[in-house]
Amino acid sequence: MPRLRGSDTGPHRRLPEHLTGAARVGTLESPSCAAAVPTLARRRLRRQGGTTLRRRPPLTTIAGLATIVVSLTLAIVAYAYYPWAFSPAENWISDLGNTLLSPRGSIFFRLDMIALGAVLAAFFVGLHVWSRGQGIMVKLLVAVAQLSGFVGAVAVAMTGIFSENDAAAHALWATVLFIALATAVWFIGWAPVWHPRLSYKLSGLAFAVCAVDVISVVERRHWLEWLAVGLLLCFVGAVALGTWSLAPSRVRSD
Repeated sequence: MPRLRGSDTGPHRRLPEHLTGAARVGTLESPSCAAAVPTLARRRLRRQGGTTLRRRPPLTTIAGLATIVVSLTLAIVAYAYYPWAFSPAENWISDLGNTLLSPRGSIFFRLDMIALGAVLAAFFVGLHVWSRGQGIMVKLLVAVAQLSGFVGAVAVAMTGIFSENDAAAHALWATVLFIALATAVWFIGWAPVWHPRLSYKLSGLAFAVCAVDVISVVERRHWLEWLAVGLLLCFVGAVALGTWSLAPSRVRSD
């Protein structure tokens, strides 16, 4: 029978007591067993040394959460400077950026739209991680969603450059915004049907966003616009967290 190669008095030191079981097998005079020592020992030492598995947030997660924080923060500041009564039942969101209605606060809302366009563009670019290891259908859905989303992100920024004072230009870019983002959300909503690690709840939320978006464009009601934007932000947050769950775990020592 093979014997242990070392002892307390021999040329090889005995393995530490916490390396028991399979790790000790590596001390046998066998090439295959000896090769197993580094892997088995590292695993045991990692667990005892406080090593944890962490997921690094991907670009879509970071940009998606930044979208929510940036949009709400600057909108609240713009609202604080709005000098008149303001209500979702009586006002469009873009009224916050009207320089005639709000001379002091409009700049914050317009900066909000420009910054929002930038982080939304990053959000859609980062969706490429959904395509890794997936079939052609998921790749096509993600590609179309990215293209539409990027157009929508540009349109968001343009609504900040052209405020309500430039009625024709603002109305044009606002229309492009709603159509492009609704298209992106629609195609994202179909991805979980073919992607095994995405929740069907994401599809339900996506289709709800699209339905409200279309109705708000057709009906042109103030409160519907607010509802559409609110649901869109919820959807962005859901996609951000869902994308984080797809990120590979990384070994990190504490």
